[in-house]
Amino acid sequence: MERLLQQFEQPVTDRHGDTFNVYVYGRSRPGDTWQGWLVFERVADGRRFSTDVETTQVSDEAILYWASGLSGAYFDGALVRAMTDVARDTSPLPSPEPLIGGRVDTATRIARLAALEREILAIFHRHGATRLLTRAVLDGLTHAHADVVRALEDLAKQGGFLSRRTEEGNDWLFLTPLGVRAAGLPDAGVEDRSSSFIG
Repeated sequence: MERLLQQFEQPVTDRHGDTFNVYVYGRSRPGDTWQGWLVFERVADGRRFSTDVETTQVSDEAILYWASGLSGAYFDGALVRAMTDVARDTSPLPSPEPLIGGRVDTATRIARLAALEREILAIFHRHGATRLLTRAVLDGLTHAHADVVRALEDLAKQGGFLSRRTEEGNDWLFLTPLGVRAAGLPDAGVEDRSSSFIG
């Protein structure tokens, strides 16, 4: 199961002046190894370009350590590799404007973030579950993954609606009791249904 391991703070700009947010993804493989690669998300339209596997390590922590040593020149080369093979280019994400940043005022950004958070809670409600694989939530929304990750962080840190943790190699989202109520789920009996996880 592939999962987002990290978003780099500094975006990358290509020779045409396009700016890209950069993410490290990884997946566990048989034989207790992990593969890692980079995903570049164009800020202008949310279109994502993925490299092939860039590294194989013994754990997801080792991939993060590898990523901490990457240089600007490495990112430039990886972006070229990702964009060269158009077949690996994932579908554009149809979010018309980024939720965070962009040319909007603070009140508009806050309103958009709140709307996305409601969409996330609605996914839990639709599945009748108090836990979901993070990938299921990311894939269940049409927004750029960076926006969804920011909304998840806000739901966890600011609202106390959910927590995120790794179990058995999978990245999970768990609703807190406050999150269960916000998602419109009954307080009792949901945990049994969520044991058949959504992935």
